[in-house]
Amino acid sequence: MKREIEVLAPAGSMECMKAAIVNGADAVYLGGEMFGARAYAGNFSQEELCEAIDYAHLFGKKIFLTINTLVKEKELPLLVDFLKPYYEQGLDAVIVQDFGVFATVRRHFPDLEIHASTQMTITGINGARLVKKMGAKRVVPARELSLEEIKEIKDDTGLDMECFVHGALCYGYSGQCFMSSMLGGRSGNRGRCAGTCRLPFQMKGKKHTKNSYPLSLKDLCTIENLPEILNHGVDSLKIEGRMKGARYVGEVTRIYRKYVDLYLSGNTYIVEDQDKKILMELFNRGGFTDGYYGQYHGRQMMSMKRPDHQGMLVGKIKKINKGKLAFTAKEEIHKGDIMELRISSTEKVELTSPSDWEKGSFVTLNGQKMKKLYCGMEIFRTRNQQLTQKIDKSLKLKKQENLKGKIILHSGECAKLWIENGRKAVCAEGPMIEKAQKQTADKQQIMKQLSKTGETHYHFTDLQVEMDSDIFVPGSLLKKLRRDAFDALDKKQIQAYRRSYKKPDEEVIRQLRSCYSEPEITVSLENVNLVPTVLKYSNVQNVYLSWMNLKQKKQPKQIVEQICQSGKLCYIMLPQIARKQQMEEIQNKKRLLFSKNVKGLVVRNIEELSWLLQESYNGKLVLDYMVYGYNKKAVDTLMKMYPGEVRITYSVECNRQELKDLECYNGELIFYGYLPLMVSAQCVKNNLLGCDQKEEWLTLTDRYQKEFYVKTCCSDCINEIYNGQPIWLGTEQELVEDLQPEACRFHFTKETPEEADYILNTIEEIRKGKNVSPLSDYTKGHMNRGIL
Repeated sequence: MKREIEVLAPAGSMECMKAAIVNGADAVYLGGEMFGARAYAGNFSQEELCEAIDYAHLFGKKIFLTINTLVKEKELPLLVDFLKPYYEQGLDAVIVQDFGVFATVRRHFPDLEIHASTQMTITGINGARLVKKMGAKRVVPARELSLEEIKEIKDDTGLDMECFVHGALCYGYSGQCFMSSMLGGRSGNRGRCAGTCRLPFQMKGKKHTKNSYPLSLKDLCTIENLPEILNHGVDSLKIEGRMKGARYVGEVTRIYRKYVDLYLSGNTYIVEDQDKKILMELFNRGGFTDGYYGQYHGRQMMSMKRPDHQGMLVGKIKKINKGKLAFTAKEEIHKGDIMELRISSTEKVELTSPSDWEKGSFVTLNGQKMKKLYCGMEIFRTRNQQLTQKIDKSLKLKKQENLKGKIILHSGECAKLWIENGRKAVCAEGPMIEKAQKQTADKQQIMKQLSKTGETHYHFTDLQVEMDSDIFVPGSLLKKLRRDAFDALDKKQIQAYRRSYKKPDEEVIRQLRSCYSEPEITVSLENVNLVPTVLKYSNVQNVYLSWMNLKQKKQPKQIVEQICQSGKLCYIMLPQIARKQQMEEIQNKKRLLFSKNVKGLVVRNIEELSWLLQESYNGKLVLDYMVYGYNKKAVDTLMKMYPGEVRITYSVECNRQELKDLECYNGELIFYGYLPLMVSAQCVKNNLLGCDQKEEWLTLTDRYQKEFYVKTCCSDCINEIYNGQPIWLGTEQELVEDLQPEACRFHFTKETPEEADYILNTIEEIRKGKNVSPLSDYTKGHMNRGIL
């Protein structure tokens, strides 16, 4: 049986969607007017989306709708009515991040396929098992996974495996990034990422790091790696680019379709140089990377000199004279090509070629800013006019599907035209055929007439004519018969996908009310060396220890016992990212984690949550803020997963009214702390300065000299980038009264014992209801402003 491999293309417009289908996409993912993770793409109206679904189905292709954002409580009731017309039209699948959205889709549209988005940060078999149990058919794992990790998920769960093969890469793990959210109120979890990682940053106190882009990755290109990727169980090859235009979408899709077909043919797999050049000219950021499939991280994956399109190197300046520059062309240059010389990260020169030049020609162009140019300076072509014209011409072509047909023309019987496309077959019937009075019908003329399919989306590859020799067949009959047959086939193909929505019975969501009492004070420590400082405070009930830090200590058990002996409850915070290494470590240390001295565990991802459920863990669970509970349904879904005691941490992206809307009165409120804006498999220090395997805090500054703290976590080989301002809610006492949280958390990261003391000394004043502000530079996060 021939293996099915899907080429999955993006579309931000109807033009892009059609370009993808014409160029060989098996499926297209796109967004509607709500809930999609590219809010600034040219998303589809209801009418356009229904049209797109029908268009794709005419050719046996699929449409996947992105509803992969976190959804606020007031928005969730709109979801069913939003999805209903697309479900009834025949939508093939939805891509989901939010647990509330997941549960709502499963309840209201039980036969609609669900794909777990890469925004869910699925990093291993446990997380994949959980979403499969919830009803997902497909998983889009974290882009940081190796091929071996991907194959392990595939072999273990059997889920369809969809992986990115081309396009932009985020610096941080998808679904775990708050950088755009905290700095500008545009949340990546809400489809509004501002691309903050593409801005310049400098490492404070370190030379040779100025005007660089240390958080900007090259675009992914795996065209040469497809056999290896496919041999590791990947079923769907996903092209990133819903913000890109039809030229990019169509041409990238065409090239990947070409090489998937080559792979399936069994012939020798060799990528032509011309195709690699085309991909470079369409878009690249200082070249390409093959991503994390064969490497954990590295400087070679980064585009630190520029974050935008570099184009193709076409030469270096050899001569500058009297307002002109000259160079030897490394590639053919065409009239209208645009070439760029980059003077600095913020300044460039663009030149347009006035004529055609052969490869190897000595090219002379009128220059600009001549005093800033120099011999040896690289010249890049950022627009290939000939390629652009070729693509534009191909975009005007209509997709035509091959048909087999047979027309039957017998005297005294109704004319019949049977057609089939390999999936569906129809027969159109016309008027009765009469004997010829004068001129008899000619078989070749009938075939010629029927084959004039013109602007339709069909094309006959095999057409048979069965007819009497003495009949009369007017051309108008053949045209109408062909039109009726095509219309019937269209209708039959489209109608096969139609559904009817059936409203389920009303569902009661569990109310999380409890008798209000004064919130517990919790202190969470990323550095367990602060334990002695915290234990001095009798008003602290709970102490959370970072497992990533605790595991490096010689006597972690004794640290836990020290907390218990002080009369406080000890919890352990599991890693924010849990891949195979981390899961093996906590499995091996299960005896300590599950011991009686550890009251509970702080869970930071669904990989850990699923593992604990499988292990029948019976301690208390605290779901941290990156296990998102944006709406009541999400909170309810998460709470129902675990039979024991569980507490939700309020989202740091919701404002006070949105948190009140949750009516979640046993939650935990982040009251103080430096919070990570992103967690990454990349290492800023390694990429800028080289790796010395030394865990430390570094400081990045942006173009406005705003500071960000970088924690190099060498034990897990990750970076955490923190906001330079801590959250402080000590001036928001009415918030505590409104939310009635079960606990308020003070989160310590880089603080010294003296700094921790300074903060903890405010607890008693806060308990008395006083507004306290011990810090001069802090943020209230999104508590007042909220996010888009």
